[in-house]
Amino acid sequence: MTHTTDHDNLAAHVELRDRSVVDVGCGAGGLVRWMRERGAEPVGVECGDVMRTMALEADPDNVLDYVNAVGQDLPFEDATFDVVTFIYSLHHVPEHEMVDALAEAHRVLRPGGVAYIAEPVAAGLGHQVSRLIDDETEVRAHAQAAIDQADALGFDRAAQGSYATLRTYADFAAYESMMVGIDPGRAAAMETHREAVRDLFHEHGTVGDDGVSFESSVVFDVLTKR
Repeated sequence: MTHTTDHDNLAAHVELRDRSVVDVGCGAGGLVRWMRERGAEPVGVECGDVMRTMALEADPDNVLDYVNAVGQDLPFEDATFDVVTFIYSLHHVPEHEMVDALAEAHRVLRPGGVAYIAEPVAAGLGHQVSRLIDDETEVRAHAQAAIDQADALGFDRAAQGSYATLRTYADFAAYESMMVGIDPGRAAAMETHREAVRDLFHEHGTVGDDGVSFESSVVFDVLTKR
């Protein structure tokens, strides 16, 4: 199967150069830095202390580009951005506020601006590993239900599709650090199930030069503000 990266799929569907972008749930800031290199003017929004600290440490010359906030309450003026991105982040918004997060994206976008949303499918070998500590099947379905309300929020769907990508981790320690760093609430479950998670990680992962990889299916939507 042909694989693409999350970043390349975004670039294939959304113009980034000379565009102002807010990346909601930016994590460690990898997409913010990648977009800046491609001529965008990005700002990352991240409410997790661990992830935001990683972003600041990785990008010390641009600390103002990382904002402590949540997607359902963006600290920006109306109509100030060309693009809003949610890469694997909408399903981390509380279920009852997912639609609010999309409404906030609509609010901060200029007319004709684009919201790009990518959500992982709750399936595959990687999901079999991660669900031992956090089964996101239901919450990801809620995210898709929220996206289905885009028309009522004032968006037109410009594109929709799916792609396959690879998630690669240097080793199990890197996988554990990522899983718990994204959501510290997973720490207790990881402590309880670490041995079983580690065994499945090595059983289901594909070992390569860069580490251990899992194929992931992702669905994406490109929404244009009316």
